[in-house]
Amino acid sequence: MNTKTMEGLAGASASMSLISTPMNVAKEAERKGDTDKMKRALGYAAGMKEQADEYGQKASQGMKLDAKEVKEQEKLRQEELIETRREEQKAQREQTEERTGKTADSGFDSVKISEEGKALSQEAAQMPAGSIEGTIEGTDDVTYDQTGGYVETAEAAGENVDVSV
Repeated sequence: MNTKTMEGLAGASASMSLISTPMNVAKEAERKGDTDKMKRALGYAAGMKEQADEYGQKASQGMKLDAKEVKEQEKLRQEELIETRREEQKAQREQTEERTGKTADSGFDSVKISEEGKALSQEAAQMPAGSIEGTIEGTDDVTYDQTGGYVETAEAAGENVDVSV
């Protein structure tokens, strides 16, 4: 709590409490018909009221400063939280990259071409367009299972497969 707020609230409270004394004197003087005494007492009461108003304004200023300070602290706290979240996200990305061995932006598979494949590719590039027909010698249609292993076709095994619908 700001010191202006505390001083303003305490001063306003004390001034309001002190107003009761001159007001009681003014009432007593009115009953007795002593107008001079009544005017003096009301003058003191008015002074106390003005003093209470000044303290009230001081308390109001202090509360505005308190609200501003709280708002600034909340803003700093939010910025710290945002920075912490960014650091956490960065750490997670780095962990993911370490686990996969790839960068987060890399969404491509890689292929390694064997020496035999490179040689076949060069031979095909040297031939005129449209001259490659059928399959390349030494290569047959190949079937692979789910694990990537070679599976012998039914035709190669000498089996017949009947399919009916």
